[in-house]
Amino acid sequence: MIKVVMRKIKQITFKISVPIKDLQEGKTFVLHLDDNATFVQALALVDKFVHENPSVSIFPLHDGYIHNYLQLLVNLEEDSIYEDVGVSPYAPNEEGLMRKFNPIGENIYFNLYPESVIELQQDAGC
Repeated sequence: MIKVVMRKIKQITFKISVPIKDLQEGKTFVLHLDDNATFVQALALVDKFVHENPSVSIFPLHDGYIHNYLQLLVNLEEDSIYEDVGVSPYAPNEEGLMRKFNPIGENIYFNLYPESVIELQQDAGC
């Protein structure tokens, strides 16, 4: 007997930026993940890619202080996105409009909808 298992894959796009001159455009990361991937898992994959390719980081991650975007944007002790992070987490609805909301503000372990585009902007402060 031959058993063929097709692994389901979904695409997630992250757009990460900082509202500082020359950093507003940010970077876009397109990921292909298992269908059950969460926001935290997807952002961790971005971090893995940036760690292996430091030139793609939108700004230097500081040795000994900030090691990755997950640490910069998410409070894993409280399972929440930091209050000073702007988030726009949408996926296309049945008509193809970006109106299907991923409730990652309420649950950072939410199973992201396929084709989601998640925009994250770290507040630069005053």
